[in-house]
Amino acid sequence: GFVEISADGEYIVFATPGDKTLYVFDKDSSTPLWSYEADESICSVDISADGEYITIGTIANDKKVYLFDKDSSTPLWSYTTGSSVCSISISANGEYIAAGSNDDKVYLFDKDSSTPLWNYSTGAYVSSVSISADGEYITAGSYLYDNTVYFFDKDSSTPIWHYSAEGSVGSTAMSAD
Repeated sequence: GFVEISADGEYIVFATPGDKTLYVFDKDSSTPLWSYEADESICSVDISADGEYITIGTIANDKKVYLFDKDSSTPLWSYTTGSSVCSISISANGEYIAAGSNDDKVYLFDKDSSTPLWNYSTGAYVSSVSISADGEYITAGSYLYDNTVYFFDKDSSTPIWHYSAEGSVGSTAMSAD
């Protein structure tokens, strides 16, 4: 999505489709706490439950995953994928970030490193990722030539299971537990 709110309702993050700017707000003010301009359009945003960590994915020539602390507009780190990152999900505790890219891969990161813990190639654009609150499980959906839902444990890039759908998988969601 392009707008997200922390689970405690304290912080709001958003980017306008086609825009390069991430905005971070406190619920008590219409003045942004800060903003960040990426090198290319932002395609996905997410925020941890307590609002402490924010992640974005960008398109085309930038094609990065970024992680921010809510207190600074300087990224903690960024990682360049092979294509646009239009799906991103951060665990509620902020420890893990899942990203889906148009380079046909699912990526999993620990918040403390820009080097992925692992990646998995689906064979088609990854249109959706979702991560459980504790970061233990990840779902991913792909479309076009794959049309599959994947379910992972954070400790392995080999899916626990996968399901071939009859059409493109545009969105996946996971319960908090």
